[in-house]
This record gives sequence, C-alpha cells and structure tokens, in this order.
Amino acid sequence: MHKWIDEYINGVVEYCDTRDIFEICDILDIKFNKVDKNNALLIGNEAIYIRDCLGDEMIFIRSDLPYRYMKFILAHELAHAIIHTEITFATYHNYFLNRTKLEHQADYFALGLLDIEIDKVECEGLTIEQIASYLYVREDSLFSY
Repeated sequence: MHKWIDEYINGVVEYCDTRDIFEICDILDIKFNKVDKNNALLIGNEAIYIRDCLGDEMIFIRSDLPYRYMKFILAHELAHAIIHTEITFATYHNYFLNRTKLEHQADYFALGLLDIEIDKVECEGLTIEQIASYLYVREDSLFSY
C-alpha cells in the first residue's frame, strides 16, 4: 500500500546502519529536545517538528511520555522530516479525531522504522485499544499499517 514509504524506511536504515531512532536523529542532524508538557512550544501537543528557514530541523517532545511511546512519537515526527520535505511545521496531538493523510503516512513510517508488528498469538482476543497500549502506539496508527 505504501511501497514508496517502505523504500524511504529501507534507505534510512541502510544509510544510518541502525533502526535506533536516537542514532538516526543524530546521524541526520535532526535535534530533539524533551520539554515540559506545559512548554509553550508544544501548544498542548505531544510533539512538534520544525524546519527553519536555514533548513535546520528540530523536534520538541514531551518529557513525561513513556519511553517506548516517546520513541514512536519521535519516529513519527522524523517521518515528516524525511518524507514530507515540503512542510516546515508539524504537530503530534493525541486527541485529533480526523487525522490527515500525512499523519497516517508518518504513522506508517514510524511503525515500519521501529519494526513494530502485531504478534497475533500475544494479541489474540485484545481490543485495538489494548493492542495499541501493549505496543505503545496510537490506536489509529494501527490502521495505517
């Protein structure tokens, strides 16, 4: 469905020789800062990606997020930097009801980059909400895969 995104994922993994999101950000020179959830930069969001007029890129992410969920959000924002080069600003808000095509593409990228898969045996009988919680991802990100 998103073969072109798979090609980006494979390219990033090959170029960086890792799937570690922190190493990838370092290699690609995309800075990230953990900030308090009340920081004005976040405007109530969980994370924000910014590309300035000089091409410098930065991700600000809430410092109180669980580690595995933070990795997913960071990978999602990294997707905007890599596959949505036409945007200069993107936010990740956990409560949007209608998420855009770009958001679903970024979720797909994050799931693929982090190699997150649903184990059918371990997740048998669980609801989507429970599976998302188990995997530390957003519920609707599972529909992107």
